[in-house]
Amino acid sequence: MRTLKILAVSAALTLGPALPVPAQTVPNGMGTVITNAGSSSVSRSVTVGVNKSVIIELELPAADVVIANPEIADAVVQTAQRIIFRGVKYGQTSALIFDRQGRTLLDLSLHVETDLTALEDTIVRHVPDARVKLESLNGSIVMTGAVDSLSQSDHVRKLVAAYFPSGDTAPQIVNMLDVKAPDQVMLEVRIVEMQRSIIKQLGINVSGSTGFGELAAQSLQQIISGGQPLFFDQNLGLNTLGVGTAQQALGETGPFSNTAGASISNGLNVQGVSLGGISANTGYTNYVGGRLQSSVGLAVDALERIGIVKTLAEPNIVTMSGESSKFLAGGEFPVPVGQDDDGAVTIEFKPYGVGLSFTPVVLSEDRISLKVSTEVSELTSQGAYQGAARTVTDSNGEVLTIQGVTLPALTVRRAESVLELPSGGSMMMAGLISVKDRQVLDQLPGIKKVPILGALFQSRDFLSEETELVIIVTPYLVNPAAKSEMRTPADGYANASDAKTIFFGKLNETYGRDGAPVKAEEYRAPVGFVEE
Repeated sequence: MRTLKILAVSAALTLGPALPVPAQTVPNGMGTVITNAGSSSVSRSVTVGVNKSVIIELELPAADVVIANPEIADAVVQTAQRIIFRGVKYGQTSALIFDRQGRTLLDLSLHVETDLTALEDTIVRHVPDARVKLESLNGSIVMTGAVDSLSQSDHVRKLVAAYFPSGDTAPQIVNMLDVKAPDQVMLEVRIVEMQRSIIKQLGINVSGSTGFGELAAQSLQQIISGGQPLFFDQNLGLNTLGVGTAQQALGETGPFSNTAGASISNGLNVQGVSLGGISANTGYTNYVGGRLQSSVGLAVDALERIGIVKTLAEPNIVTMSGESSKFLAGGEFPVPVGQDDDGAVTIEFKPYGVGLSFTPVVLSEDRISLKVSTEVSELTSQGAYQGAARTVTDSNGEVLTIQGVTLPALTVRRAESVLELPSGGSMMMAGLISVKDRQVLDQLPGIKKVPILGALFQSRDFLSEETELVIIVTPYLVNPAAKSEMRTPADGYANASDAKTIFFGKLNETYGRDGAPVKAEEYRAPVGFVEE
């Protein structure tokens, strides 16, 4: 009875069970026996670390040692019964040891891998809750087991990477760890914007004219009749038609044939034009002998407007930990990006609306890292591009007129950030307080400083805009739910009958209460469905 002793010196040693002797093949009765390496009763499997050794002690003296690939492992025969095998590089090979009679003393399968004993002890010391097993496979490190969170998985990976030198010789790390924490994240974003605007307009314009001189001439006159026909020229046949009526006629001018006038035209430069409100006009006209001598006019435009705008958007989206996700509720508008000589335009579509994109990383149940980008954009004519028409000549000498295009602008509120929150925790990701005041005062030089009277010769245009914007984000760790637990905005909705719409003005009627499931027999509408 022979015994085999294998002593590991700074090496990881794995002894495989003894295998039964396989059936021998004797073709054509010639007595040929073929025995595969690792298939005999003296076969053993040993794992030895790179640049480390394992000692094999035999009960009987060995006469010969054969190694299949000396570049992977080599052997040093210290005595006839003690052989030292050393790992040279990653790989597998086999070694056969024979006695003096040529019999096989040991069929050894050598696996040269990385010795991970010290690394496993380091992981247990620094990440005690991790249940990790490390294996070396052809120079790669395979991590298996379970961890409680993604942060533990990241800690283990960093420890394994730090154990080996960086560079081309660094082994590949295969992470097959099972993370027990939930890995689906729903992000709820609440965007609230309040805008308040105040507009004040007060426009005062004054005009006046007077006549002087004694030259007679034909002019357009405004005359007042006293009830009797009044003729300035028999050939013209002009007369008045009623008592106290005024009309214009071509007649002789009186002593005032020359006129002089002045007017004030104060603009509303902030708004550009008067936005409405109240408009009042008054004037004074002086007649001498039935002829216009002088006139004075006053026009007043006044407006005060207060407006409030509320914007609320709450996009929600679910994605896996470590994966990016995007959401857009809005539309796309065409933007020309190129044009050839024939006038053909290349179009690209740009998105606008309520957009959300984020990438979550679940570190643990109490820590979720978020990379968030959210925006609210609207089409506007302010800042839009108006292209002018132009004329070009093509290769055939024909003149082409290419019409200009109008490109709308976008009003955008966008925020991008990286946050770390617990599940169900909220944080104000971004905020904005903006106050913008614009005021223009048009005055008449010299008179503007006269008390009371100076106010009649000025116009004021005032605009005040206040905006407050907040963006709040809340991540949740979520799990799938049953379909019966889901609710949609269409639950409980049914079209009203024609009679109820015509006589009672109803557009819909409710057939489900408190989110109760819809039953086929309770469905009332012009159409139906079959529930299987």
